[in-house]
Amino acid sequence: MGSPSVWVDGAVALVLGALTAALLFWLGWRVLFAGDDFGSPGPRTARAARRAAQVSGCVAAVAGSGLLGLRLWIAAAVQLFLAGSATVLFTGIAVERR
Repeated sequence: MGSPSVWVDGAVALVLGALTAALLFWLGWRVLFAGDDFGSPGPRTARAARRAAQVSGCVAAVAGSGLLGLRLWIAAAVQLFLAGSATVLFTGIAVERR
């Protein structure tokens, strides 16, 4: 089985990139307004950031590996970059806020 065309790969990357960005925006919104005062360390912010890191890490692993299995290289790279960088960001917030 050959690789899908570059146009299909780009379209999948665009659609899944927009969906992933919306998910990460929603997770970031929940972390930002988790109930603690903005700028102060708090357990609710750390808990929300840990949960967001787990969700974005799972999204990166499942969607990225699935797209690589389907040989959609561009879409997989975009998905792994977006969700992987969000995982690092949320993990950093959780460590800082604990």
